Amino acid sequence: MPSLFRKGCLDAQRLILAALFGAHMSGASSAAEPAWELLELRANLTQLSDDLRPRGGSREPRVRDLVEGLSWSLPNAVPSNNPELRDPATPAVFGWTDGRMALATLSQVYGGADNFDVLQATRKGDNEAILIESGVATLDQLRRNLTNRHIGWDVRTRTDVLRVPIIVGQDATLQLGRDEVLMLSRRDGAFIMNYGRLEVMGGEISATTDQNERNDEFNPFIASLGSGSVHLSEATFTGLGFGNTEKFGGFSILAYPTLRPSQRSVIEYSSFEGLVTLSVVGVTNVELRENKLFDMRRIPLLISRSQNALVVGNLFAGDSPTNAIRVSDGSDRTKIIGNIILEGRRAGLLIASGSDHVEVSGNLIWHRNGGGVKLHNVACGRVEQNTIVDDKQKGVEIRNSRDSFIHANHIIGNKNAGIWVSDQIASDVTYVSDNMMRENGSGVATATGANIAMSGNDLSMQLPRLLDGDVTQHFRSIVRDLHGQTPIILNAGGALETEQLSPESCES
Repeated sequence: MPSLFRKGCLDAQRLILAALFGAHMSGASSAAEPAWELLELRANLTQLSDDLRPRGGSREPRVRDLVEGLSWSLPNAVPSNNPELRDPATPAVFGWTDGRMALATLSQVYGGADNFDVLQATRKGDNEAILIESGVATLDQLRRNLTNRHIGWDVRTRTDVLRVPIIVGQDATLQLGRDEVLMLSRRDGAFIMNYGRLEVMGGEISATTDQNERNDEFNPFIASLGSGSVHLSEATFTGLGFGNTEKFGGFSILAYPTLRPSQRSVIEYSSFEGLVTLSVVGVTNVELRENKLFDMRRIPLLISRSQNALVVGNLFAGDSPTNAIRVSDGSDRTKIIGNIILEGRRAGLLIASGSDHVEVSGNLIWHRNGGGVKLHNVACGRVEQNTIVDDKQKGVEIRNSRDSFIHANHIIGNKNAGIWVSDQIASDVTYVSDNMMRENGSGVATATGANIAMSGNDLSMQLPRLLDGDVTQHFRSIVRDLHGQTPIILNAGGALETEQLSPESCES
């Protein structure tokens, strides 16, 4: 049992969520819910957030153990199809290459921004990089095949320090086992570029904290490109990444037009702390399960141009300047399930830029300095069974998005609207059903919100501000039916009864 919560509190905490949410799901009025239960929930979320701060000492356990005291269960119904590990007995073949060639490949697709920082950070007049040509390279093999000039031993931290870049070839694997630590030297311009397979099982790859005298912007990074794939399990990554690009953000899985990975990438039960971004760009079917992301310096998790990603049961905590999870640029059919997002700025989840048929379900989002979930310029987004509490902006925001389905969420205490719909075209319909909204700045608000199909929503604890924006004057249609027993279509012109409660065009 983790130290986050005293054992004596667990039963009470289980009753909190059961009382808070169980009454709504059974159709009972939320007016019977004692206020102290919600206060207790908020206190426990505050305690969890405090315990997860750098000096809290509670970042080590797995996500499932960290959130146990909240009586909030992670999903376990989605199967995990882990790829097989390469046989470490296959010896690696080492060679040398020019590190600038790897940067040139990156630049062909991802531009030349920040390349000069990498080139300048390497040792003067030295562009050589270790090439793992084939086989499986372990940390022990690196020690035996390389000199202290290339991989050294830090007496103070008692860790191996990589002092030159490593390029993992298409037919090769770099593998770290349990408790093995490889530090990438910032002073020497080290990084890892993977065209083959990177497997870290219980090991760590992090950046050293020293400065690079030739370029103070540079920081080590790991990029898996084109044919490269990764399997990370119970791994740790700290302090990686620099700049504002996807390629040098810390840990990146990037597509390349003429190189396709032979295996799927899986990241599970791992910890990322102080990176710029964990990026997945242009790669399909990536799975990220029950990872911890702390104090990320830009977007903690970016899914861009990557279809069918599965993001399930991950924990986001600490300070971050923007969305915890951003799904963008046509990342269709991504599933964002059962994640917990604590604090940070802007919307916790942003689904944007033509990323259609995305599922956002079962997530817990608390105390963002922005909103909870935002759908922007997408079609057929589903926001279901999420718990969105105490954000400074909207609970759920729908903007310029067609056939959105907002169902069975608990939206509580957000400073702006519980559900906000805007910038829609006249024929758009947003489907809002079986949600419980209470204590928000308003219940449902619109600004050119077009049509909202409403049914079964519990607004009995949302008084007095039920509606806002274009539909404010139609509040009587909600006051007469605070539990939404009569389905209606609500727009700026009024409210009419309806039978269409979900988008037919999204079923395929």
